[in-house]
Amino acid sequence: MGLDAVKRSKPGDARPGRSPGDARPGRAARVLHVTECWGSGVASAVHAYIRATPGHDHWLLMAHDAADPLLGEESLLRGLRVFADGHLARIRDVAAAYREIRPDIVHAHSSYAGFYVRSCPSIPRRRVVYTPHCYAFERTDVGLPVRYGFRLAETLLAPRTGVVAAVSPREAELATGLRAGQRVVYVPNTIPNTIPNTIPDTIPGATLGTVPGTASDAAPEVPAPRPRRERSALTAVSVGRVCAQKDPAFLAAAARAGGPGVRWVWVGDGDPALRRVLEEAGVTVTGWLPREEVLTLLGTADVYVHTASWEGAPVSVLEAVGAGLPVVARDIPALRSLGVPGLVDTPAACARAVQDLGEGARRESARRRLAEALAGHTPGHQAESLARAYALALEAV
Repeated sequence: MGLDAVKRSKPGDARPGRSPGDARPGRAARVLHVTECWGSGVASAVHAYIRATPGHDHWLLMAHDAADPLLGEESLLRGLRVFADGHLARIRDVAAAYREIRPDIVHAHSSYAGFYVRSCPSIPRRRVVYTPHCYAFERTDVGLPVRYGFRLAETLLAPRTGVVAAVSPREAELATGLRAGQRVVYVPNTIPNTIPNTIPDTIPGATLGTVPGTASDAAPEVPAPRPRRERSALTAVSVGRVCAQKDPAFLAAAARAGGPGVRWVWVGDGDPALRRVLEEAGVTVTGWLPREEVLTLLGTADVYVHTASWEGAPVSVLEAVGAGLPVVARDIPALRSLGVPGLVDTPAACARAVQDLGEGARRESARRRLAEALAGHTPGHQAESLARAYALALEAV
C-alpha cells in the first residue's frame, strides 16, 4: 500500500500556497512523523509526543505490519499515510508527503526512517528532527562489519540532521559523538499514571514553546503498594515483540534457572522460533492483547522483567513503574544511563533478583528506588524538552 492510501486532512487543514517553515517558535506547527517501525515502543512514543504538543497539526507516514496492534492513530492525526515497499520507494514517499503536506518539521523515528528523511534533498536539513529510538549500530544480533556500516551511515547522514531528540542520555551522548556541533535535546519518555488510548485533538492555548498547565515540573508520585494476593508463586511479566532485540532466550534461561517458585509470562508475539524457545522453558506467551488487558495483567503481577540486549529508552519499563511494579532489568548502556537500579548481567542473576522480590519489604524497597530514579520522566518535562527541540528546528538560519 503506497501513498494513494491516505487518510485525507480534515476540512481547512490544507492551505494552498503555504510554504514549509511558515511556523515560528511560539506558534502552531505542522509536524510530519515518519517511521518504518511502528512497534509498541515507537507507537507509544509518537502518541506521547502528540500529547505533548497538542496545539500542532500532526501527520504520520508509516509502515505497518499487521502483527503490530494499532492504537487509534486516526483519532490523533490530521492525516495518515502508509509506506510502499522498498527503500527507494519509501524515499519517494517521503518526498511526496513533504511536497503535498508541506510540514514545518519532519520528525523521523528510528534508523531507517532517519535514512529515508535525510536522503530527501527537498527537505531542508534544519527542519529535520531525528529520534533514533536506539541507534542501529547498538544492535548485538549482527556482526561487527554490519554495525560499522550502520555507524558509517549515521556519520554520513549526521550533517543532514537539524536536531536529534534523544530518548536517553546514552542516545544523546552517541549523537554528539557522530558530529561536532550537533544540536541535541534529551526528550525523556514518560511514566504514565494511566495509559490512554486516545488524546484530545487540541488543548486551548497550547502552542509551540508552551506546556499544558498540569504540574509540568512535578515528579510522579510513587504508586501506592498493591496488596499481593496469597499464592504459591511469584508472577514475573515481560511485554514486547518476541524478537532478537528483546532476547527471549535470556528470559527463557532465567525461567529455567528460577525453578518452580516463579510463574513467567511474556505478553506479545513475534518470531515463531523464539516463541517456542520461551514456551519450551515454561514461559506463558499470551500473544498480543488489547491495551486494557495488558494493564490488567500488570496489575496482577509481582515484578516486571526486561531482558532486551539493546534499547533506546524502553516505554514498557516506564509503564511497569506507572503500574507500581518493581523491575528486574538487564544491564545495558541505555538503562545504565537512565539510572535504573539493580541491573543484572546474566540469566541466573535475573532469576535470583526475581526470587528476592518474593519478600514484601524487598519488593517495596525496589519499587520505590526505581520510581525515585526515574522521577524526572514526567509529561511536563517531556513537553518542555520536545518544545525546545521543535523550536530549534524552526529557528531561522
